[in-house]
Amino acid sequence: MKVSVTTPVWGCSVDNLIGIAKLAEDSPVEALLSPEVPPYSALANAQIFAEYTKETKVGTWISNIYLRHPVMCAAEAMTIQELTGGRLLLGLGVSHKPVNSRLGIEMGDPIESMRDYVISVRSYLDGSSDQISLKRKVAPVPIYIAGLTERTAELAGEIADGLMPYLASADHLKKLRSCVDKGRSSGNLDSEFTMTTGLPSFISDDLDLAVESAIKGLSGYARLPFYQRVLKLSGYEDIVKSIEDGMNPAEALTPELVSDLALVGPIGKCKETLAKFAEAGADMPIITPNPVGKQSPLEVMEKIIEVIK
Repeated sequence: MKVSVTTPVWGCSVDNLIGIAKLAEDSPVEALLSPEVPPYSALANAQIFAEYTKETKVGTWISNIYLRHPVMCAAEAMTIQELTGGRLLLGLGVSHKPVNSRLGIEMGDPIESMRDYVISVRSYLDGSSDQISLKRKVAPVPIYIAGLTERTAELAGEIADGLMPYLASADHLKKLRSCVDKGRSSGNLDSEFTMTTGLPSFISDDLDLAVESAIKGLSGYARLPFYQRVLKLSGYEDIVKSIEDGMNPAEALTPELVSDLALVGPIGKCKETLAKFAEAGADMPIITPNPVGKQSPLEVMEKIIEVIK
């Protein structure tokens, strides 16, 4: 099983990024990926990873399509692809309406925006664009798109090389996989498709503290409409309804929910959860690090590597 890891969602210092990259290079980690939460750029972070690795794949999880013109996304991706000798994974997503609205961004139809963006980026990468030629030859860049719903999964199968869901249950992941297959049959891509799933991690021998950290760490996501939707699709309608009715997410989320959707607790328990998602169809689970107690970013990375081994 291939397993990838992200850096902390809310960012960390360049020194920590370099340290995490070095740990990834000396481990079974398939790819090291960067989230994108301002003021951190996922592509800039991926370039840092590239400079401190030789074998580990690097990439984005995910870059917000509304923050970059597709020609610049393609140009930046080409630089990293050339620097790494073909190790880049380009993950693209639409972020969230509350986030984009604060920046004055009107999302329109996010699925159609994603379709147009991916087609544009791919045309700049492969030289088929009739707008402008970037005049650079690099290895093909696999494009993954973030998606939580069956409609997005079908789009990914049609136009992308991978799907990046997050906080999806194993059962929902199976549904997404079938939609990917449907989309693949209607598209014209012949590349290998990679089904991923994002798994937040809260790894500690102290199970109670790990569960407490998971509930606290995931409560912010439960306020966002897109993640409320995936939680409903994953069988947690009652919990989402209570949040929509005004309940604090930190009080609404349960130990059962976080243990179902995340890696929570001791190494052995986390290995079992990881295996569950692999059996559900995840070709490449993507672990997102979260501290339990006073764990540093490097200590969290070391725990994740223990789970993967």
